[in-house]
Amino acid sequence: METRVELQAEVDAPREAVFALVSSAAGLARWLDAAEFEARVGGAVRLRLREAEVVGKIIALDPPQHVSFSWDYPDEPLRAPSVVAFDAIDHGHRTHLTLRHVGLATARSRDLHEALWRHWFPRLVRAAARPGVAAG
Repeated sequence: METRVELQAEVDAPREAVFALVSSAAGLARWLDAAEFEARVGGAVRLRLREAEVVGKIIALDPPQHVSFSWDYPDEPLRAPSVVAFDAIDHGHRTHLTLRHVGLATARSRDLHEALWRHWFPRLVRAAARPGVAAG
């Protein structure tokens, strides 16, 4: 059983600008409903995606290429830990952006998170393509 979600996009923006959207509270808040992000390994993550609240801890932070953090729901915890990772790879004036959500325990959880990311990931891509403009 596949227990991960992976989405990729080519973004017409420099890697540093794309990375800021996934590694800072201000950047995350441009494409999510709200975000708190303590940018250090072990730092707290709190995100709001519509009615869902997500909490976690930063596992790895390697600017401007990689950030990963644990992912759970305080009101309805997942049965197993899962991790969200973003990688930004430089392609000249463009950036190859990859999102991976790994460790999803069931097919149902994987399907729900795939639907979730298929909604939010395009907002991230739009925010990256339009600096300074919210992706709503």
